[in-house]
Amino acid sequence: MASTLATSLSPPPVPMELQVSNRQKLLNSIRQHLSDASRPHHDFVLLQGGEEKTRYCTDHLELFRLPADYAVWMGEIKPVSYFQERYMVSMVNYTDEIAQVLVDQYKGSGKPLLFLLHGVNTDSNNFSKPTEFEGIEKFETDLTTLLPILTECRVCKSDLELALIQFANDISSEAHVEVMRKTKLGMKEHQLESMFLRHTYMYGNGRHCSYTCICATGENNSALHYGHDAAPNDRILEDGDMAMHLR
Repeated sequence: MASTLATSLSPPPVPMELQVSNRQKLLNSIRQHLSDASRPHHDFVLLQGGEEKTRYCTDHLELFRLPADYAVWMGEIKPVSYFQERYMVSMVNYTDEIAQVLVDQYKGSGKPLLFLLHGVNTDSNNFSKPTEFEGIEKFETDLTTLLPILTECRVCKSDLELALIQFANDISSEAHVEVMRKTKLGMKEHQLESMFLRHTYMYGNGRHCSYTCICATGENNSALHYGHDAAPNDRILEDGDMAMHLR
């Protein structure tokens, strides 16, 4: 019996050139800003990634140097050269070396200046936390320049970014159709959710959704953020119900 795929789509590669071009866009933008303000170009943009929760599990503690036996539990310990090649950057160093690396790379006079990301999120009214590291007191910091420049860079998407967003939209649309095709009376809302998640992961390599699926039926459609832990998509679909699926 011939098999047919449920989708004609396939996950597009995410080329590292996308990250390279984004970094270059930020550098070009901040250099232009500094030139317009007659400011020097030899200081640093310093960004810090998110920190994962350790879950009080020693197997997942974030360490600067990992012992060789760590590989038994979590896989091969990659050298810094791997990350340099993988992410197409000119240098890779450990985070506990950052103060010395910045001093060594500084070409100006006086204290090096660090442009740090800090500013208010207009949705939450919370402030982003600036980068911190041991020895930061040895540097001058600028907390106002970077946010509007980086925000503008994020707003204007490249063709590579648009293609990736388009695929995410396409595979999500297919998953919605798949849920509509297979929904039957007597199913629980979480079963509708599982059909959506299966399709996006099976055919789109989408391991996670941007937020918990809202699979509301009947009166649950009136709850704006239905599907959370206190209302976990657990109602049974009954005859005459309307069903709403958001992700």
